[in-house]
Amino acid sequence: DNKALKGERPRHIGYHIQNRPPAVTKESVTVEKVATPLTHARFLNRHRGNYGLAIPPGDEGFKFPEVTTPIEGYYRCGDSTTSGIGVPATASSGALCANAIMSVWEQLELNSKIKMPIGYGQGPFSN
Repeated sequence: DNKALKGERPRHIGYHIQNRPPAVTKESVTVEKVATPLTHARFLNRHRGNYGLAIPPGDEGFKFPEVTTPIEGYYRCGDSTTSGIGVPATASSGALCANAIMSVWEQLELNSKIKMPIGYGQGPFSN
């Protein structure tokens, strides 16, 4: 049952985290959130709670979809178009799209023209 699994998984994951440096103890955890495919289906509107593309094991011929499409100027982007889940996969697919549109050197030239507001990046989590 899903509720039992949601209760068991954190204990399993927590056990493995506690056995890796730096030591993390159950007492040091202040927030614990557990998500299952049902959670993803309900709150993220993911089909059957999927975590990205369904890649069959051992399928050597599998290839991720290209970011380009037959429609000029239309690109595919998002965590369902590349390996991984969530923000990292979405960000990497965005970088792939940017690379399809222009070269890295052109992107760097455009980045040098961006003027960030004074004080940007100087919050509590800045280096």
